[in-house]
Amino acid sequence: MPRLGSTLMSLALVGVITLTAYAGPELVAAAVLVVQVLIALAPSAIDPAGRAIPSPHFVAALVAGVVATLITLFPGLLDGATGSSPDVVGATDHGMLAGIMPAIAVAVFVALMAQMLRTDGRSDLVPSTTYAVTLGVFAALATGWIGAAQSLGGAEVVAIGSAGVAAGLLGWLVPIDRFVAASLAILTGALGGAAVAASVDSPMTWLFGVAIGSAAALFAVLGQVLGRAWSRGRRHAAAGWGFPGAMSVALAAPLVYVGGQLIGMSGV
Repeated sequence: MPRLGSTLMSLALVGVITLTAYAGPELVAAAVLVVQVLIALAPSAIDPAGRAIPSPHFVAALVAGVVATLITLFPGLLDGATGSSPDVVGATDHGMLAGIMPAIAVAVFVALMAQMLRTDGRSDLVPSTTYAVTLGVFAALATGWIGAAQSLGGAEVVAIGSAGVAAGLLGWLVPIDRFVAASLAILTGALGGAAVAASVDSPMTWLFGVAIGSAAALFAVLGQVLGRAWSRGRRHAAAGWGFPGAMSVALAAPLVYVGGQLIGMSGV
């Protein structure tokens, strides 16, 4: 049931992201915020013995995601003082890649502040801090969907990436050997991406759909595996299916963003 639940969560999230992509990047950001909240609600880390490690991570992860989202929507926030050049921000059309590093810096700062406020002796300080920062990175990666919606590919590349994620995760559900299921997921993701690329009104070819769909499917499956391993033994919704479902969406986001940036290349 948890595997089905996390898959349905991922499908719901990419479905909402696709619909909002046709309405505007601000609404995509709202959908991405839901993904970031689910990531921030991840269960506490555990040590090799299965003991929970105290890790105040919610605020650090969520703030990192919000910072990355704001910079993606408003890349001008990274402009320097009057008269300086904003070219150092990056060579991308929009701020997705530029927003990740500031978000990680914020995650480190907030995580350290949270550790300072602990009153339990600060046991397992290093893994606890690392855990919070890692979740902040995952939350920041989810903004790739916003960048993709703003790219030359627009809502269509978001639809292709979402189709790859959805088809790939459905293939992953088949109760067969895990390696065979992973191969099936990549294949179904490629077919889903190609089908959408061939049907939408855009210059994207079916070959482009195969590339983006298969890549998105692969990383969506990795998100499921990582999220479920991270949440093993946890029964509440955020751990059992909310967190793995959000992880699939977050890890696939950068691949979809890259696809949106490649639209200008000939032959795709």
